[in-house]
Amino acid sequence: MNRLKSLLKSKSGSGTPLILAIVLVCIILSTAAFEYARLIIVAQGVRDSVQEAVIDVATENWDEAYAGLREGYSGGYALSGTRWYQNVTSGNVYERLKDVLGLKYQSGKYVKYSGENAEYKLSGLTVSVANAPLAPSDPNSISQLTVTGTITVEVPLSFGWEHLPPMSITMKFKSVYVPKF
Repeated sequence: MNRLKSLLKSKSGSGTPLILAIVLVCIILSTAAFEYARLIIVAQGVRDSVQEAVIDVATENWDEAYAGLREGYSGGYALSGTRWYQNVTSGNVYERLKDVLGLKYQSGKYVKYSGENAEYKLSGLTVSVANAPLAPSDPNSISQLTVTGTITVEVPLSFGWEHLPPMSITMKFKSVYVPKF
């Protein structure tokens, strides 16, 4: 420690490489921290947009599932002759995301560009709509109209000069109709 103090106080210039090394380490650490913050911001923005699109799908199906009937006692069904069939849809979430996020379809994935570079890619979207039962036998255990699914988000890293693999996460989402009591 005393040697370090004497090097830093010395007027000979021998402390210059040490100071440069410290500055370089600080720059690399701050670059990594900013890259991590960028990844978090992109992931949160995509998550919020996907959740909004799924809520839109649940809202569209709500009108079919609970049209004019007491909440929780009917699902999305329609009568055709003497048979009931399910009348719910999973919607087109990708089209909603294309409009909201400005995505372009390329090589089986939806890509968001920032200039000429890809900012992130979306793929593997699954959407499942669980319909409420037509006539539940137990009113206390009624399942609600539920929209669930997953989507894979791939964000290329700008740190590491493309030697590092992109961040790839699978996000899960869920939207449930909850009646007011």
